[in-house]
Amino acid sequence: MNMSQRQSILGVMVLLTTINLLVIIALQISPFGDGMDPSLTLYGGFSLLILGALLAAYWRGWEPARYIVVIYMTVAIALITPEPFVTGYASLTLFVPPALALILAEPAWVVGSTATLYAILLARAGGQGTYANPLTILLCSITIGSMIVARLVTDTALRSARENARHTEEAKAYAERQAGELAEANELMSRQLDQQQMLLELVTTLETPAVTLANGVLFAPIVGHIDTRRAQALTTRLLQQASEQRARLIILDVAGVSAMDTSVAQALLNTTRALRLLGCAVSLSGISASVAMTLINQGINLEGVTTVRSPQEALAQYLGTAAPSARGGGAAPG
Repeated sequence: MNMSQRQSILGVMVLLTTINLLVIIALQISPFGDGMDPSLTLYGGFSLLILGALLAAYWRGWEPARYIVVIYMTVAIALITPEPFVTGYASLTLFVPPALALILAEPAWVVGSTATLYAILLARAGGQGTYANPLTILLCSITIGSMIVARLVTDTALRSARENARHTEEAKAYAERQAGELAEANELMSRQLDQQQMLLELVTTLETPAVTLANGVLFAPIVGHIDTRRAQALTTRLLQQASEQRARLIILDVAGVSAMDTSVAQALLNTTRALRLLGCAVSLSGISASVAMTLINQGINLEGVTTVRSPQEALAQYLGTAAPSARGGGAAPG
């Protein structure tokens, strides 16, 4: 489990406070406690109070508390380090404040803590002793320098990881936005395709209308140019209408056809044949003089197709044929 910087700082401060408490308890229950300086217990209680207050302050969000802990520990260790660790021997406690500064503060505080601690110990030794030894100074400098370099490397790696995480989140958000935009575009395109399909169906209906003129009679005016698609749509629609309405006659009016050539004539012939298979008669009306000349010049034969001059004539012929049949059917019983 990854631990945040705040959790690490809280852990160190809790550890310091706990160690201080354990030291006080140890002093009280130790069999040698009677011979010890009472000021140690007093100092331990004071230190516990300070560290506990700083822990509570940082827990509540007061950031300066961690820096005060570094300052307090630096000064406290520098002042309570006993002999012979001031003049005779270098104590390992020299590295405790820099280590705390490494965790609780920034790299600059490591240098400041070390320099302060060293200066106080050197002053207590009167400028002489082990802390004035160049070898001690060199070893201390190497150790502290290594700690600072390690911290800088760690900070760099952490910043790089955070930057990569930020880029990853941005890329993820961008991908999600792109996916959302693509989904919206697909939905919009789907709606547009549906609308276009409805418009095509509407256009197909409008360009090949079939109007009921009388019982069993459909009138289909054709306007404009007839191509393969429109011819197929015309045939399909007329077959459907003739079947649904049980039409006996369909009048195809070509007065609005812009040009009549072999392909158009063939399409009309195919439509006529298909309707006849349903038992429906077909009359072709509206052939103009220019269209008739074009058909003759191109050798187009409309043999088998009933032609009339107008839809009214076709309707009159149909009604005139149907009326005697109706009358004859009515006179038979008499």
